[in-house]
Amino acid sequence: MAQETFSLADLPCEIRSLIWEATLPPPRIFHVKSTAESSLQKVLTFHRRHPPPVALHICAESRAAALRKGGFFLAPDARTGPWFNPKRDILYFDRNQRHMLRSKFGKTHIAGWEQVLHVGLEWRAWFRDVPRRTAPGDEEVRKHWRSVVRGLYFHMPALESIHYVLPRVRHKGGVTWGREPYKAAEYEAEVVRLPEETEIPWAGAGMGIRNAVHNGAAAGNAAPGVLVVPGATEGSRTLLTMTTWGDIKADMVAALEEELKAEGGEEVMELDWTLANHEEGKEESNTCVFPGNRLPEVAGWWLVRRDAPREDHPSIREFLY
Repeated sequence: MAQETFSLADLPCEIRSLIWEATLPPPRIFHVKSTAESSLQKVLTFHRRHPPPVALHICAESRAAALRKGGFFLAPDARTGPWFNPKRDILYFDRNQRHMLRSKFGKTHIAGWEQVLHVGLEWRAWFRDVPRRTAPGDEEVRKHWRSVVRGLYFHMPALESIHYVLPRVRHKGGVTWGREPYKAAEYEAEVVRLPEETEIPWAGAGMGIRNAVHNGAAAGNAAPGVLVVPGATEGSRTLLTMTTWGDIKADMVAALEEELKAEGGEEVMELDWTLANHEEGKEESNTCVFPGNRLPEVAGWWLVRRDAPREDHPSIREFLY
């Protein structure tokens, strides 16, 4: 009996396309490092360069399937830029690269931003201008989030989801509060769902976190849920209170709902995220335009680097709650 042979070419083109798409990489984190000049425009550079999908190099049909799902639009030169799948991949900014999202940076176009659907920000990036927080649902807090979201949508108007990212292994005190260990960004990143009960530090006593978190901030020499900063307000100390990711998420969602209903020109917090006029004589919109009039998903994540070596240092710990 003759042995039957099988050829991919014998399958319908729709089935072949599904097979090639199944070879594409799973969702990945693209951790932004900086920018570079390429072909007279700015492009993003990354801490790690993810390998391109094998489908790009098998045949013309497989390459076409890969390019239908992703592309090199974050750096038009395929020799130096990454293949990015906007439906799956997350563009991630840590605290050090937050400046790219300020409105004044909008004068310079960065290749590919308009196609990004999922953006993640390290938790400290949200807190550069954090308002005073008195209780969950505070109006000033929602204005803060609205200002941040407007800045994001100015650069990435197609956004479908906004991700709040909290490194699991990080420094626990001093001015480095929340920073990942040195060179951690060189290792593969993945995200794990952040429980809503996870406690997160929040400035209190009228100070932003950039002022409240300094030497001794994480000493823990106060009542549960409160960190004491010596030598600041309230006589001789300032309180750095703790809140939860669930409370923060509720504020973010409420701010997005307000922004969706807002009328043009409504003012929010005067932060460096706030949009301004970028060209003389040209008015920019002061509200978001959500694609399809649908709110983006808000998600919280632990950032995990499983292959990174554990640094034996008293200021570095793994947070599990």
